[in-house]
Amino acid sequence: MRYLAGKKLRLKNTRDISRMFRTGLRARDARLTLIASPRDAGEDIRSRMAAAVSGKHGNAVARNRVKRLCREAFRTNRDRLPEGWDFVMLPRPDANHTMKQLADSLRALSAKIVKKSGNAMETRNDS
Repeated sequence: MRYLAGKKLRLKNTRDISRMFRTGLRARDARLTLIASPRDAGEDIRSRMAAAVSGKHGNAVARNRVKRLCREAFRTNRDRLPEGWDFVMLPRPDANHTMKQLADSLRALSAKIVKKSGNAMETRNDS
């Protein structure tokens, strides 16, 4: 599988991110809070993501590192995530993050949200 992650796979629009915080489904564990929302049927089916990192993570260098880890966890696990969903990852400031931990949390929480939503969308398996 090719692990491309262009800008089309990021939630960048303020309107979209605000919609996610207002209406998205939430799940959390010790490392991450995940907000997810299914995309409209007429839109592209590729899942998109954004990482929201607060100032409690430290200075700009520390915050940017956590955002890079979140984007990389999403990029390398896109084939194991449900299609047609938007995700906002909110890493916890008190956890020491590794990409593997974030990826594990992302997969588990996305499955939990899809199950909670009752949505019939399955995870991809392009292997």
